[in-house]
Amino acid sequence: MFGKLCLFCCVIPLVLTAVTMLGTFLWLRKEMKKMDLGLEYTVSDGVLNTFSMTPNKTLDYDLALTITAENKLSANTKIKWEEFETTPVYEDVELGKVDLAPFEIIKVDKKELKPSYKGVKQMSGNVDASKVKNLKLVDIVLKLEAKIKVDTAFGFKVKNKFKYECKLKVPTKSGGEKFKSTKCERKKQSS
Repeated sequence: MFGKLCLFCCVIPLVLTAVTMLGTFLWLRKEMKKMDLGLEYTVSDGVLNTFSMTPNKTLDYDLALTITAENKLSANTKIKWEEFETTPVYEDVELGKVDLAPFEIIKVDKKELKPSYKGVKQMSGNVDASKVKNLKLVDIVLKLEAKIKVDTAFGFKVKNKFKYECKLKVPTKSGGEKFKSTKCERKKQSS
């Protein structure tokens, strides 16, 4: 009788405590995957060195950007970008992809990235070649996809994928306009 009472009084509370702690840990980990985790992306500079289109809608482009990735968490946190893909889009046509080399940011800090995109692309739709010739600012949507690993001061390790979108107005080299720094917005992901 005493042995059964000891089992109930000692072991059952330990099991319940362990199950509660495990459940809390898994819940926190799931919630951390939903958070931005202090990440911020800003396109701080950009220029189209070349941007011209032939009458048959072949676009020749040379785009240079400066992207700042920032860890704004004040806790002792290390964020490692295992994959970071950038894709500029003009008039719903992707102008090429650039996969940036893996990097990490420890604590509150930032990293400047300088991708460039150069090539020739056949355009579709109602793009008017004569209007492209006179553009001073070009509307470009920059899509960012990042696969990150976060190590927090509390011992949590979280892996996640994020998608961001930056709506840019990029000046042409001959246009005389200045680039305005643009913050990128996180896109909601379907569950």
